[in-house]
Amino acid sequence: MKRRHLLALGALSWWPTLGLAAAAQSQPPGRFALVIGNGAYNTNALPNTRPDAQLIAATLEKAGFAVSLKKDLDRSTMFEAVRRFAADLPAGSTALVYYAGHGMQISGNNYLLPVDITPTSEAGLAQRAFPLQALHERLALARSAVNIIILDACRNNPFQPVPAVRLRSYANLGLAGSSVPRGTLVAYSTAPGQLAEDGTGRKHSIYTETLAGLLSQPGLTAENLFRRLSDEVRRRTLEDQQPWYESSLAGDFYFVPPPGWRPPAAGSPAANTAAGRASPRYRGAGSIGSTGEDSWYRDMDERAWTELDFTIEQRAQQADTTELARLEKQAAKGNVVAMTTLALAKMQGQPKGARNRTAENWLRKAAKLDFPVAQTELAEQMYKGRVEGGKQEAIRLFERAALANYPRARIDLAQVRYESKPSTESMQQLLDSLVGNSKKMMKQ
Repeated sequence: MKRRHLLALGALSWWPTLGLAAAAQSQPPGRFALVIGNGAYNTNALPNTRPDAQLIAATLEKAGFAVSLKKDLDRSTMFEAVRRFAADLPAGSTALVYYAGHGMQISGNNYLLPVDITPTSEAGLAQRAFPLQALHERLALARSAVNIIILDACRNNPFQPVPAVRLRSYANLGLAGSSVPRGTLVAYSTAPGQLAEDGTGRKHSIYTETLAGLLSQPGLTAENLFRRLSDEVRRRTLEDQQPWYESSLAGDFYFVPPPGWRPPAAGSPAANTAAGRASPRYRGAGSIGSTGEDSWYRDMDERAWTELDFTIEQRAQQADTTELARLEKQAAKGNVVAMTTLALAKMQGQPKGARNRTAENWLRKAAKLDFPVAQTELAEQMYKGRVEGGKQEAIRLFERAALANYPRARIDLAQVRYESKPSTESMQQLLDSLVGNSKKMMKQ
């Protein structure tokens, strides 16, 4: 199953705590959450949404929120639940709304689907769905100082046959990106226009499970939390799912503040900036998490690299027409693992020495995006003269991939250095690469 979250965070909250347990005891009043899990649909029921909502509700309660948990709401009760929640918020409070269920986009507008809706046409659904804009407007008019929206809403498309991997989306490309008001952080469980794994055979989705764990950790600013969340989900799904966040926060927001942290005094310039009221400028930055030197795969150990190599090889060998089409879509959206897998799949069974320019192009794109597996595969072909580039460029790629601790690149690099300049030292480096890799694998 696949899904997607949207999280909008207004800037700073008032949390002078030492940890999650302390947070629940020492937080001042004024932290409220509405948690909705819609799963009992007439068409394409979603059994995972309610456990996900329960997990988030429990996590928020431990963090000091007064939580109202609602399940399987029809359209009228969704509107009423949101209306009442927003109307009851006291001045200066923190408001959080979490929704898990079907979601869709029509003409760039996002909609949440009540359980009494029956898919007919997109136009008809838009008339009977709950517009996300209505939630934003209700919270904007509320007296709360901080507004948080977590939207887990991309489940599957009733206008297409239901695939083996189910989706939480009624639209081919999931939810659309939304504008980020000042003092807001918007986070999706996957990049705008993509779909995300919901976790077939799992109690919770990878995104929700990881999010709940990070929400419990003290000292993480919102941007650091969502960067870590993105990196972890990308690693666990091999880039199939790329969580996205956009930030216009004027200051640091903590779900659980670091030890000794104190909120700014009410009415101070810092407090006004934190609430997004006084800052004339805001960042509005967007990211799928760490990239370049900080990408999730640049600090993996040998065992993790070996497992990733095996997974890519198996996927390439077993890729059928449907899987190739899926890989092409993922690769076109910047998924370096999909690019590499697609290239290897297209090279399966081709005559020795034959060139597959499509596969080569995908390898070059992934290598340019600094993915060590693609860099090493491309470098090996360059070094053997099978593709353009030459030995010096191959060595440069080996060196770059080896910096990420990629075992295959380290061994290749030691081997070409020995071949180019045989010596006792270069032989020892080659042996160290081979033996060292084996020892580390045995220890893990």
